[in-house]
Order: sequence, then C-alpha cells, then structure tokens
Amino acid sequence: MALRTTVVGSWWKLNEFEDDLARYHRGELSEAEGEDLLRRAAAAGIAEQRELGLDEWTGGEYFTDNFIDHMQRVMHGIDIDKPDEPDPFDYDDLAHAVIRGELSAPDGLGYVRAYKRESQLPGGVRKATVVGPLEITVHAQDQHEALQRQMPTLIGIVNRELRDLAAAGCPHVQLDVPIFGVLINTGQMSPEEAARIVADCFEGVDGVTRGVHVCNGNFKGRPMSSVVRNASWVPFLQHLDGVIDVAALECSYFAEWLERDAFREMPQSMQLAAGIVDEASYGIETVKKVRDRAADWARVVGEERLWISPSCGFGRHPARTQPVLRAKMEHLVEAAASF
Repeated sequence: MALRTTVVGSWWKLNEFEDDLARYHRGELSEAEGEDLLRRAAAAGIAEQRELGLDEWTGGEYFTDNFIDHMQRVMHGIDIDKPDEPDPFDYDDLAHAVIRGELSAPDGLGYVRAYKRESQLPGGVRKATVVGPLEITVHAQDQHEALQRQMPTLIGIVNRELRDLAAAGCPHVQLDVPIFGVLINTGQMSPEEAARIVADCFEGVDGVTRGVHVCNGNFKGRPMSSVVRNASWVPFLQHLDGVIDVAALECSYFAEWLERDAFREMPQSMQLAAGIVDEASYGIETVKKVRDRAADWARVVGEERLWISPSCGFGRHPARTQPVLRAKMEHLVEAAASF
C-alpha cells in the first residue's frame, strides 16, 4: 500500500504573498486587509499541498511570524527588550524578552482563529498545530526560575488552545515542542518530565488525532541542539502511550537513520510521521533515496504505522527557495506512492 504523507505545519512562502505578509507582521495592514491576505495565502497554500497529492495538509501557518515571533504580540506579562535583527541569521539574532509579571494570553494564541478561518476554504484543513509552553516563551529562555513558576499557567494557555481546536472540529491537533527534543538530547530535561508537560497540555483534548512534533531545532539550516539524534526520544514517547497518536519526528540526519531500530520500542498505539526529507538542506533527495529511507523505517515500525514527511516546517524559508522545496515534496509524494 502507498505510505501516507503529511507535513509538520508551516508551508513555504509563495511569491505573490511574501511582501504583503511581511507588511502584515509589521502591523502595516488594517484588520480587514490582514484577514483578506491570510485567507488568500492559506487558500493558495492548501491548494498547492492538495495538488502535490499530500494525504494531510495544513493552512500553512501564514498568520505566524518566523514560527514564534507573533507570541510577542499575543502574550501579556512579557516585554521585548531586544527586538529581532532585521534579517536574522541564527538563534542569537532572535528577540529577547523579560518576564515582568503574570503571563497570560487573553485572546488566545491565534491558532484557533486561524483554523476557523481556514477550515472554510476549499479543501479545508486536516491538521493544525500549537506550540508548547517553552516555545511561547522562547524569547525569555534565560529566565529559568521565572519560567518554572509560570509553567502551570503556560500549560493552561496551551491546553486551552488545543481544546478549542478540537472543539472547533480540527481532525488532527499537533503540539510542537522542538525545545523538548533539544533539552532531552542535552540532558537538561528528563523524558519523563517532558512527557508529563505534554500530557498536561493534552488534558481534555478528546475525539481527535493527537500529535506531537519533536526535532533538534532548525534555524536557517542550523540545529539548536549540540547532540543530533532521535533514539533518545523513545523513552519520552513511551511515557505518552495512550496520550499521543502520531509522533512527527525529525528523521533526516544520517545519525538518526542509524538509530532507527530503537523505535521498535515505540508504543504500538502510536504512529510515526518520519521526517525523512530534510527541509533545511538545499540538496534535493532523489525519489530512490526517500524510498530507501522510508523502507528502512517501515521495516522497524511497519508500513501501516508509518507516514513520511519533511523534517520540520517550511515557514522560515523565503519564497525564492520554493522550487527546491517543491522538488523535495514531489519526490516525497512519488516515493510514498511507490509502496
């Protein structure tokens, strides 16, 4: 049978919308202009994903700014004291924030509003994502004690967004926690602690497919983690048996492919969305390479439990990279269909 195909979350920028989306994120458009732009961009992104033949697609996450920079506008109790560099190149170019008081997101994080808008477009939306507690405060990661005090509040904010997505009818709700992958791999967080936070985020989220995305971070092709592997995430997944239905994991590095046999211990209740295609690399994997890697993962978890996908989202790519990314996805879909 053909393998199923999916995406992690964000879709690449399209040429005709890139400049206007930048203006939107700078606050230069009226609310009506912004809503119209987001509808048109999402409709184009959905159409492109469906045209490619993907089994599962998203609305493209065009309402987000550089994955997490829109959090600066929706979170209260936190102030930016150093803005993003004009053209960020690496993690140290991202904004820095100071926690000033109790954190809150009185109007939500924006993912539910986006789903309600995009679900009415042709083709609808089959999957939507929400970032985790440490992602929504990524600009203040050096304030460990303050973040620990705020963790119950942060979990509550994320949980409300996930519950509201499920209530709105989103078929597949995914929690994006790339930082957990980094912290586990560098020994700064135990798999059990990370899993407990994820489980709390999904409390009361029922009647939908529940997914989690973990990677080693990616910014302009650079991982955040100093340790690039994925077998270390298997204990994390074991603690999430019965909580998570689909684990969307970075599987694109050679070192991660070498560790694939560890995933025989992944819970049988869980499916694997293996991020085989490296969205951060500008080399284009051949159809044969994608198929060979997919076959190797299928021998571990079984074809019936395997999806294949890119390793991460496409949101940080400029529109000019679209031909490369599209070729990667065309090869992914062709490889999946060959099973």
